[in-house]
Amino acid sequence: MPGSPGVVVAEQPHYLPWVDFYEQTARADTLLVLDNVQWLRRGWQRRTRVALPANVPTPPPTEPGFQWLSIPLEDPHRDTLIADLAVDSRQPWARKHLDKLVTLYGRRPHFATQVLPLLEPFYDGVATEAGPGSLLRVLLASTALFHAPLGLSPRILLASTLEKQGDEKSARLVEYCRQLQAHTYYSGLGSSLYLQVGLFRSADVRVLWQRFRHPPYEQGRDGRFVQGMSIVDVLSNVPLDEVRRWLEPSPWGPFAPAPPEER
Repeated sequence: MPGSPGVVVAEQPHYLPWVDFYEQTARADTLLVLDNVQWLRRGWQRRTRVALPANVPTPPPTEPGFQWLSIPLEDPHRDTLIADLAVDSRQPWARKHLDKLVTLYGRRPHFATQVLPLLEPFYDGVATEAGPGSLLRVLLASTALFHAPLGLSPRILLASTLEKQGDEKSARLVEYCRQLQAHTYYSGLGSSLYLQVGLFRSADVRVLWQRFRHPPYEQGRDGRFVQGMSIVDVLSNVPLDEVRRWLEPSPWGPFAPAPPEER
């Protein structure tokens, strides 16, 4: 599923991301990883949402219907850039995470075939990661783990390899688009709180907002459907071919496939 030429998605790196992240990736030919920004202690970079234990009923909508799976960090400071963060290698976190995911999802219909064969070598590989930059390597590996199964092949670039101009978010993103010769910036709706669309227009870059409608799926528990879960939750419960269909462009709109040429 090749992305659209000239379309850029810029995101901070995430740990085993949610399916919306992969829909963005599916639309772009370049995934720009914002590794040169400060990390957020309560952000999503080093953690992901996974299911509650089987013996815990799904709570009402006023309470979270998930738990966090978080990578421990070694002496993180608030001003540290994501690219410089170090995994706390003193803790056997990789083994614990794998064991926890097996416990949570081992009985789900597609975990053993679609997820576990990818997770086992991944956690074996990252278990020894340490030192500055180790978190970024883990996050990139966790995201790329599902690219091939989902039919994705984005060009992945680190923002730290590009020329950074200024500290204002929108102006910096416009400059990245200029350097990448992009004509479209595909953004999650959360960025609408700060993104200055006029700066993009002045640079002849259009902004498209993500409007992905997350299909509900059977999560193996009574109660409400919980959105925003890790791709591990999705692929443990939904056949891979169906998830790939979720990521296909709609038959209308800016990413619609071009109609076949008349003969």
